[in-house]
Amino acid sequence: MSLTRSLFLAAVISLMATAGRSEDRLIAIDVLLQPDGVMLERAADWNARMREQSPEGFELDDEHAPHITLVQRFVAESDLGSLLAAVEQVRSKFNPAAMHMTATGLYHIPSGKIGLAGIVVEPSDELKSLQGAVIDAVNRFARPGGGASAFMPDTTGTPFDPQLFKYVETFVPNQTGDKFNPHVTIGIAPLGWLEDVEKQSFSTFTFGAEGIAVYQLGNFGTASKRLDSNR
Repeated sequence: MSLTRSLFLAAVISLMATAGRSEDRLIAIDVLLQPDGVMLERAADWNARMREQSPEGFELDDEHAPHITLVQRFVAESDLGSLLAAVEQVRSKFNPAAMHMTATGLYHIPSGKIGLAGIVVEPSDELKSLQGAVIDAVNRFARPGGGASAFMPDTTGTPFDPQLFKYVETFVPNQTGDKFNPHVTIGIAPLGWLEDVEKQSFSTFTFGAEGIAVYQLGNFGTASKRLDSNR
């Protein structure tokens, strides 16, 4: 076979492989820390208050699991098995049950006339170390270009804010390292109400963790479907 033909065939094979990868279905994943009962109770209380203000808002449940995000990424569905194995390696080196975290206040991300609110968690060195290990494990699987189809469908019909897609795609580096903002999402409510609540005093509290999990994201960045179901 001539050198020219060999190079041509190599180029074709490379293009086919690239096309195959680009056609992989993308999914939006969240590698997260599961908080203990202390945080779950506080989050549920705040969620109830917010749903009084915005009855159309989501309720914290199995499809909106309270959590602390460590990293969000778009990944190919075909890479999911390898990604879960990589997270398992991280899980074997950390002991979330021994972690002690501190909730320090409330914050929100505006989206039109409402805000997505969360309980802020102090970004301790321990949390930063865990996030760094998770990023190292899963970042090689990251893919660009995810959209609404990468998320779990929103059964309420609420449209996806395109800012969510950008948030996931740029989570690394925009929400990592010194920019890490650990929090537990607690619901949506009118912007004015949230701004007033955040001006009030907040009683800090400590809480722990139950484990590390991997979820597929839903609308508003909620943890909607557990992917490492063997846990």
